[in-house]
Amino acid sequence: MQAIISLSKLKVDTISGDVGMCADMMAIKALSAILESLLVPFINITLSLQEQVAHLSCYAHFTFTFFQLHWSSFMSHVLFYNSQTMVKNTCFCITKQQWLDGLQGFWLIQSGDDHLEKLFGITHMKGQHNSAMNYSQALDQIGAAKDINAIFKRHPDLESGS
Repeated sequence: MQAIISLSKLKVDTISGDVGMCADMMAIKALSAILESLLVPFINITLSLQEQVAHLSCYAHFTFTFFQLHWSSFMSHVLFYNSQTMVKNTCFCITKQQWLDGLQGFWLIQSGDDHLEKLFGITHMKGQHNSAMNYSQALDQIGAAKDINAIFKRHPDLESGS
């Protein structure tokens, strides 16, 4: 994802470049804006909470716009709704923390995933965000998620974000 973001920062001569190359670069820049809005709040530790939420808000608005224009050819319905829910949940968790004790700090990592949710996320990802899998497929996916989780427990350095 970071490679796509880096690629989008390249200066391309749109005047003398061919139309196909210009269209490809515009698509890469749009995808990069979406990816950057999602990644930066979680990997740039120098951002304030307000800046992190602004990035997540941009992500939610970018994906909403592209989803309305292109529907499932942009991303699956389930992935769209899951990502929108993630942003909404983050905002709710921040608001809840401010209401409970506004003097305490809040970090995005606190916005929710517990152990069971992590396994569910792996299962959901392995099932390619298919909410209509049958019982047999679900058992296979849960088994695969447990295997992946066991590997991450033995080798935490392999887990993304660690």
